[in-house]
Amino acid sequence: MARIEAQPAPSRIIPPPQFELRLGSAGDRFEFEGLVDFGLTNALREMVAAHPEIRQIVLESGGGYVAEARGAVTVLRAAGLSTRVDGHCASACALIFAGGAARAVGPDARLGLHGYALRSGQTLGMIDPVAEMQRDLGIYRRQGLDEAFIERLAHLPQSPMWYPSHAELRAAGFLTAP
Repeated sequence: MARIEAQPAPSRIIPPPQFELRLGSAGDRFEFEGLVDFGLTNALREMVAAHPEIRQIVLESGGGYVAEARGAVTVLRAAGLSTRVDGHCASACALIFAGGAARAVGPDARLGLHGYALRSGQTLGMIDPVAEMQRDLGIYRRQGLDEAFIERLAHLPQSPMWYPSHAELRAAGFLTAP
């Protein structure tokens, strides 16, 4: 009879988050840059607890994990933080942006939005892209965005990214501050 020795499971090294969340150089705002990655919600919660006087976060991201974006929105809403984009904020970042108490963009800012889908024939466990999109449309509704704009979001394809003009964003209530 052959004897098989049990081998310990290989240790799994979790990569560090691919974002930077910091206090702005003037100490008057938070700055987020990089992937909307695992750990963002907790990092933001800790920053808010350490600096309750801060009222704004500036975002720069091409997106990431929507579950972390939802968590960040919860923190923003609880703390009453405003959001601002001066550069690029797309996908999950745009959802975070929408969670701000007030929402502003700089003149060169771009907000990218898209629909949710899986590639044809692809499944991802119990994830239903339509249900996930509905959850996020609910966030947009709670933040007071125009229903016609939300309906447009509901029917966007996953690609290409849609970059509405600042006028479209303002008309929809996506932008609330000058």
